[in-house]
Amino acid sequence: MYHNLLNFPSFQPERVDSLRIILNYTQPDVYVVNELESAVGADLILNNALNSFGTSNYERATFYDGYDTDNGFFYNSDKLGLVSQMQIGTSLRDISEYVMYYKSPNYTATSDTVYLHFFSCHLKAGSADYEQRKQEALQVKYYLNDISDKVQNVFVGGDFNFYSGYESGCQTLLNFGSVPLFDPVNMIGNWSGDWSFASVHTQSTRINALGDGSGGGLDDRFDLILVSEDVLNNQHGVSYISNSFKPLGQDGNRFNSSIIAPTNNSVPDSVSNALYYASDHLPVLMDVKIDQFASFSKIENHYLKVFFESEFQNINIISSYSNFTFNLYDSAGRLVLSDQNSALIPCSIDPGIYIWQIDTGESTYSNKLLIP
Repeated sequence: MYHNLLNFPSFQPERVDSLRIILNYTQPDVYVVNELESAVGADLILNNALNSFGTSNYERATFYDGYDTDNGFFYNSDKLGLVSQMQIGTSLRDISEYVMYYKSPNYTATSDTVYLHFFSCHLKAGSADYEQRKQEALQVKYYLNDISDKVQNVFVGGDFNFYSGYESGCQTLLNFGSVPLFDPVNMIGNWSGDWSFASVHTQSTRINALGDGSGGGLDDRFDLILVSEDVLNNQHGVSYISNSFKPLGQDGNRFNSSIIAPTNNSVPDSVSNALYYASDHLPVLMDVKIDQFASFSKIENHYLKVFFESEFQNINIISSYSNFTFNLYDSAGRLVLSDQNSALIPCSIDPGIYIWQIDTGESTYSNKLLIP
């Protein structure tokens, strides 16, 4: 499930209560968000919306504080593990990649399993800014071209702000480069303001604007999930379940009206009300099936361990990689330390919880580091 959260949490952080209702109803294994503003907001979602009502199995990826608002990634750790994450720069907001592996019942550190690549995009808004959206879309496709020999099961989603499926940025994502992408419901068209596309319209959930969000009712398809061809035909152990893609709460009767009026029978009243108050965008979701017995490709295993030596005030890196860049970020996402190829890094910074990131040129790894 992908969801634009409308400047969360600086605008009405209590909207986490509405997110909790939505997430308890949908129970996504992967939850990808746009317009997340801080690690505090990410933790608020993790601890108050996902890990609630007795649930404790959700984890999140590292939050990176880039220009403007940012992306967030949450996942069911009983089923999935995070391999790496990467930030792809554009002239506006970063595009984020998250590589996940499926925790199959017989999975070990040396066995094969299914890998999934999730990209989170929030492209430039504005009907006249189609050329900038195209340039941002190109950054995703250039990156996919670079890793096309090892990429599989690709999901590129988020708030694209496309006013038409024939807009150059959308066509770039679909057709440019060595990894074409596909709309799982095959509804590419001039969807803005067209009632025949009402079943996939995602913005706005309201007639009257929420904060500095948009109003005017549901008449635009800004939020999509595009997939690589292997997801449609189960080439690499993942297959799209037909007819499962939908904007949550969109029953096709919402054209130029809100998610709560006329009466919405597609979801419980509590969910439609939560969608109304949570954001000006509907989340989009889809189901996939993972084939445990497929012939999987294998990602090479490397050894990597990062820890802090209090006695000598050093960060110790034990790794099978010989070339890498090490970055250390504070809880607000600010870079506090950077080094290259060192196994031992002197470190005399304030105690706290930090996030380390190691970029090998092929993959990026990150985790928490406690400095007492």
